[in-house]
Amino acid sequence: MSEIKNFYEEHEDMFEEYLENIIGNLKNKNEKYKKLYQEYNNLLSKNKNLNWVLEGQIAGRTLNNYECKMLSKLVQIFYDMKEIEAKELFFLGGNEAYFYFKNIGILK
Repeated sequence: MSEIKNFYEEHEDMFEEYLENIIGNLKNKNEKYKKLYQEYNNLLSKNKNLNWVLEGQIAGRTLNNYECKMLSKLVQIFYDMKEIEAKELFFLGGNEAYFYFKNIGILK
């Protein structure tokens, strides 16, 4: 009998790329995520100073009150996106577990 490898072992060399593809697909199939992603990028495109700060170029930079509010909004959007990503990955893991259990005969 051949050894059954788990998904991670089977795809370890491309696991990170696989996860990035799953998350990238959210932009196409999840309307809420798509809107958050667009809003996040919209805010960054309108606030160049925030781009620099988020890239770590903070020397000599100060944020005005408006930019602080926009940074706060960016952080909230980022966390909302991460929550959607985590749910997607959680259910994907459950899906993989189902097929694994079915494959080894636990489920019929």
